[in-house]
This record gives sequence, structure tokens and C-alpha cells, in this order.
Amino acid sequence: MMRAVMVRWNLFWFDPCPRAALTLPRVAICLVAALWFASFWSSAPAWLATDGLLTQPLSKRMLATDQIAVWQVWSPLWFTQSASLLYGWLAAGVVLCIVAASGLGGRLSLAALLLWVIAWANRAVVLSGLVEPTLVACLGYLIVEPGLPLWHRSPSASSKWTAGVARRLLQTHCWLLIAAGLLSQLGGLVWWRGEGVWWLAAAGRSNLIRIEQLRGHPLVVNGLSHAVIVVQILALWLLTLSAARPLGIACGMLVAIVYGGVADHGLFAALLLAMLLSYCQLRERGNREYNRAPTCNPAQSEIP
Repeated sequence: MMRAVMVRWNLFWFDPCPRAALTLPRVAICLVAALWFASFWSSAPAWLATDGLLTQPLSKRMLATDQIAVWQVWSPLWFTQSASLLYGWLAAGVVLCIVAASGLGGRLSLAALLLWVIAWANRAVVLSGLVEPTLVACLGYLIVEPGLPLWHRSPSASSKWTAGVARRLLQTHCWLLIAAGLLSQLGGLVWWRGEGVWWLAAAGRSNLIRIEQLRGHPLVVNGLSHAVIVVQILALWLLTLSAARPLGIACGMLVAIVYGGVADHGLFAALLLAMLLSYCQLRERGNREYNRAPTCNPAQSEIP
């Protein structure tokens, strides 16, 4: 029995997969990273410059209060408070995102982008949210296998075990993020009572729903709140079924829309959508199956 478990474990993680399976997720994740850098453009000096709200001394005191050593949040940006250098760092980050998305430089450009993201996230650690740890993890997975450059047109690119590992890491992380969101919601009574959407709208944390639209419509509130829970359960279940995986991806997209629209986590929703692309199957022209290893075939694998 243990031997069978080990065989399935190795097949799940280490069977070769076409490198092209990582190309589209890489492009999408790098574009989300570019949007993440761009989102700081208008507010970077207001937060991190000499007269900003998070000057170096104040930030270090806040870290000390949280018992976080400065070396744990290393960054060259701790040595400057120049607004020009902050803008330069963001602009260089966007350029790195475009270079990594194209596939130029392969692992080297992705490694440079990863360090660039970590350096900015560490300097603005007080502002960190859902996006930063997930983005860092995704870039780390892509370093294992970055996929093919955008100009690579060969339909017969070789399969590699590194591509299988990177793809499984993206898939597993995506599944666990949805599961974590579901469990956190089920830990609060408001979702069991069907009031979750109401409280999000009342707190002004929804981009799609306003409290005025829900007032006087309890059935709508209850229906939307329970639908949010149901669609997450369906996404988790259907993504594990090879025959129903397209439906699972569709439910995962609805989950991302909920995060981005209802819960006001737009960049995190975009990143979740980018990670969902790792579940998509590759096909050649003529609708023939892409040359893939057994575990990359949804009929022969189970993806968490």
C-alpha cells in the first residue's frame, strides 16, 4: 500500500509536462505583477518618501512593535526615501514584468523580478495584503519552470518534470487559496445566516453591490450570500474531477469575480484567475491533444 501511495505521489508531482503549459500562466502572473507595481505609482511618495506616512524610523518602530527583525524584511529601499528613486523602482519593476512575461531571460528574469517584488513588499510591509505572499509564491514556482518564450512557435516542445512540478504547485496553491477563503467565511456566523454580502456592502467593501440595492430585499441578500459559499464548494469539488474540470474552472472564475467585485480584492482576484490558467489543457491546431505526459492528461490525473 505504501508503495502505491509513493508511486501516485511521484506521478502527481514529478511526471513530465509540456513546458508550454506554463507559458500562459507566466504571462498572466507577470501582468498582474505589473499592475501591482503600477498601483503604487500615485501613492508611493505619500507613504514612503521623506515626508510620507511610513518614514523609515516609523516603519522600523512598527516592525519592532510586532517583534519583526529588520533583517527579515531586507530591502535596498530601506536606505533611501527619495521620491525619484521610488518611482524608478516601480518603473523598473514594470519593465521587469514585461521582460519576464515575454520569456526573455527565462529563469534569470523571473528571479530578478522575484527579488524586485520582495524588496518593495518588504519596504511597504505594513501595506501588505493578500496579493504579496501569493505573488511571491507564484513567481517562485515559475522559476522552477518558466515555460516557453512568446516567440516560440514549435508545437512539439519537449516535456519536462520541472514543468509538471511548477504546474502542480500553481494548481495546488490555487485550490488551497479557495479552500482557505471558504473556511474563513464558514468560521463566521454571518455567512451561515446568509448576511455576508450585506455586511460587505454595508462596510463599503464591495465594488459591485451597494447597500441601497439590498435594503428591503432579504431574500436577495440570503441568496447571494449562500451562492458565494456554494460556488466555492463547487469550484473545489469540480477542479478535482477530470471530466468536470472546465466547470471547475468556470466556478473558479466566479470565485475570483466574488473576490474582485463583492469583496473588493481586485488584484488578488486577477492573480487567482492567472493561477486558474494552470488548469487549462493545451491543444494543437486541429483540436488534437497537445503532446503531454500522462499526469497532464485530465483523464489520468487528479488535481487538488
